[in-house]
Amino acid sequence: MKFTTPRIDRARYESFGGIISCIDPPFLAWVDQSYMQKVGYENSSLWEKDDPGYLSAPIEVHFAVTNQCSQGCLGCYMASAKKPEGELTIWEVKKVLKTFRDMGVFHVALGGGEAFERDDFFEIVRYCREIGLVPNLTTHGQKINDREIEICKMMGQVNVSIDGIDDVYGVNGRVGSFRVADESITKLQKAGVAVGINCVVSRKNYRHLGTLVSYAINKNMNEIEFLKYKPSGRGRAHYQQFSLSQEMIRSFYPLILSLPRESKIELKIDCSFIPALLYHKPPVDELEALAVTGCDGGNLLLGVKSNGMFSACSFVENNENVADINELWHTSTHLNAFRNWTKNPPEPCRSCEYLPICRGGCHAVALHLTGRFDAPDPECPFVFDYYK
Repeated sequence: MKFTTPRIDRARYESFGGIISCIDPPFLAWVDQSYMQKVGYENSSLWEKDDPGYLSAPIEVHFAVTNQCSQGCLGCYMASAKKPEGELTIWEVKKVLKTFRDMGVFHVALGGGEAFERDDFFEIVRYCREIGLVPNLTTHGQKINDREIEICKMMGQVNVSIDGIDDVYGVNGRVGSFRVADESITKLQKAGVAVGINCVVSRKNYRHLGTLVSYAINKNMNEIEFLKYKPSGRGRAHYQQFSLSQEMIRSFYPLILSLPRESKIELKIDCSFIPALLYHKPPVDELEALAVTGCDGGNLLLGVKSNGMFSACSFVENNENVADINELWHTSTHLNAFRNWTKNPPEPCRSCEYLPICRGGCHAVALHLTGRFDAPDPECPFVFDYYK
């Protein structure tokens, strides 16, 4: 078979070989050492070391470049409102971005707050492109005009936060107008921007997901990402009111499979929904082949707040500063707690065949409901039944 070299944009070494970023078609691929050599990369010192059990750097950083947002949504997981003291300056933001680029990060998911409320946001996004980071964006989509469209043209992907259409739009406490969000999507598409939807799934909009998917198909959008309602920020105080019931969690995967699929739209779920998928006992080898993974905070992902504090994911707290991430990526007790959770888990996770995939479910939910980081996710159906 003839070996065809892909159009590689960037690559970085890992102990197993490396990760390559391709342009056409666009994707990231984990490859072994021999493949890295085939595409022209020399031997790496990492290949001579034991696998540490985590990547040399995150794949993607979720970077809240501001906490400022004029919407004040009830369930905002960042509790965004006014610009806080200590928010990183443009020069500090650029320094952080350059550090991530040098570490080998591929994508940076920009948000807030509402990132557009930062006056220098155009400069931030342009800098990402200049140094080779792919910027993506989540926005409420309530103020998309000429300035915002020009910024979005530099993005790899723009997702507008919509929890439902028409009257369902605000059932999770989201402030704003569905009509305005819809008009914003049309503007962005006319400008050639790749647009999708971020939908926070709660017990308030669970029965309306099919209508949202049909809307996205009719709009020729490219993806919907379903995000489980989290006990974070202002959402923490309303978690009991909005969190999914056990019935909803157990029926979530069949619901997703039943949603309309008449287009190439990609339906995604965040890692906190993995226990809902695993409840239906899919084959482990198929999950591994598809690279399905649960909580991968502190490995694939890193969250950074607008004041420079980082955490394993955006839904948990930590008091370490991203200015020291080169060293702390390897030594942080916080990050290593996420990475090492599977080494000594409690039951029923200890005996679960899905432990290496699920990794204990959502630790933010476990911490909120039990007060213990080391507890299994109480909303996992297997865990729920074990303790019942």
